[in-house]
Amino acid sequence: MSPIDELFQEIFEETPSKAGAAYEMLACIAEHLMNQGEVKHDDKIRGAFSESLYQIDILSDDGNDKAMGEAKDYTIQNKKVGRGDMQKLGGALPDLPDVTKGKFFSATGYTGPAKKYAAASENFSSGKPIEIFEFRPSTERDEEGTIQKIVIYMQFIIPRPQQGKWKPHLTEAGVAACKALVAEGETELEYNLKLEKFYDSSGNEKLSLNQLTSKNYGEVNSETKSAHGCFVLAEHYIYIKNVLVELNGLEYEVPFDEFHEKMEITDNSKCRFVVKDANGEICRFITDEHIRNYSFDEQGNLVAP
Repeated sequence: MSPIDELFQEIFEETPSKAGAAYEMLACIAEHLMNQGEVKHDDKIRGAFSESLYQIDILSDDGNDKAMGEAKDYTIQNKKVGRGDMQKLGGALPDLPDVTKGKFFSATGYTGPAKKYAAASENFSSGKPIEIFEFRPSTERDEEGTIQKIVIYMQFIIPRPQQGKWKPHLTEAGVAACKALVAEGETELEYNLKLEKFYDSSGNEKLSLNQLTSKNYGEVNSETKSAHGCFVLAEHYIYIKNVLVELNGLEYEVPFDEFHEKMEITDNSKCRFVVKDANGEICRFITDEHIRNYSFDEQGNLVAP
């Protein structure tokens, strides 16, 4: 078994009987993750001119291009894909009118002549380019500079309004309206008020206390762990003994509880692969979690999650 076969076995708990099929199937998954569309493994197409039957490792159609893909796992031989493999793909492209480009996936990279052939392929493949990718297990060097862990420190400031202090401030007219409620000969008036709603000058409900406090209580003093301020309530009234009393505002002092939590987001994925383009630039990383979500039906069609 090649190292690629072993990774396939670890992810899917089984390995295809055909040599090289595990890498071909993984390359199908990589192709879909990069371009979406329809992807099929181990398909066959008959040539329009030669009438030869071509076996295709990866056949993909993203709606714009139909690509014929080759996938080679030369990890056991410890060799790179050479020009001969590339020419085989390039020679097939003109014989397949429906195919618009070729793609090559290698687990071990490419020789210089193979790269040059792919770069010039449009000149002798009926204008059809060959895109080459290095698709293999990633190394620590590949992952340098990638995000492995995110740590978020959270501060929760939670009000305790039921323990708050509330003090209505009245306008001069509001004070006068309260004084008028004091019976003749009395020097004070006591009245239990359940403050839930505020009204306009006609006695129509204008605002509830819940609506007023739903946007929080302003800035919290870090030393006292409380918020102190005043809601300005111009042209708002409250009922005292069935009399509308005008307000300036509602002063409050509300205590807060403070909690601190730490959240870590860690990438614990295994068997991570990397896909690199012809310039050696990373196209994307692929984890075992990505791969495990895929399957293939009996016709070789890739079944995406």
